[in-house]
This record gives sequence, structure tokens and C-alpha cells, in this order.
Amino acid sequence: MQYEEQRCPICGKENHCGVVEGQKTCWCMTEKFPEGIIKAISKEPKKCICQNCLHTYKEI
Repeated sequence: MQYEEQRCPICGKENHCGVVEGQKTCWCMTEKFPEGIIKAISKEPKKCICQNCLHTYKEI
């Protein structure tokens, strides 16, 4: 996976993707992502959102 795919498309920080790190699962597999945040990154669909951005979006 390329460097950019390890970075959150919203904040640019590491997204800590378990799959990228060689694990079988990732933290995101147990999370619910609001449709609005998915639309916000629709131009970069192969980049994972980090937990911090997801939780921040859910609080808005």
C-alpha cells in the first residue's frame, strides 16, 4: 500500500489501518460511518478515515 493510503484523507495523519499493518482486521470494521463522511472523501475512496476524524464528525 502506498504512503497516502496510510494517511487520513481529511487530516493527513496516520489512519492506523490494521490491514495495512498486516493484521486481518482493522478498527474500522466495527465502526459505523455516517453517509456524510463517506461523501466527503468520495474523490479518495481508497483512503481510510482515522478514528479521530470519524469521532469528531459524529459529534457535529
